[in-house]
Amino acid sequence: MAVMTHAHPLPTEIHLHHLNPRVADQLVELLEDADEQAAQHNLTAAALLHAQATQLIGIRPPASGELTRCTCEGCYCTTVFDAAAARCYTSLGIEFVQCETCADEHRIYSD
Repeated sequence: MAVMTHAHPLPTEIHLHHLNPRVADQLVELLEDADEQAAQHNLTAAALLHAQATQLIGIRPPASGELTRCTCEGCYCTTVFDAAAARCYTSLGIEFVQCETCADEHRIYSD
């Protein structure tokens, strides 16, 4: 008779305010560094930074390999999630990101 342990599945998203403030700051720094590397076309470095961020916060690696955070102007949402699920809009020339929940509850459209 084999004994099987049941592993708890990792979440696919996390809210920054649920993290230790030091970890949340590290996550934000990793995501900003990844954006900077991507802007400089250093895609391998950006992918490695996203992988580090995923490990840091203990969520399931996103299918796209890229994380983003909700910056919705309609609420104070701090969700970090798979960038492939992001809904983007612009306001006064600035791009904002909505997670799926924000987009469903109060979708904002570009100017």
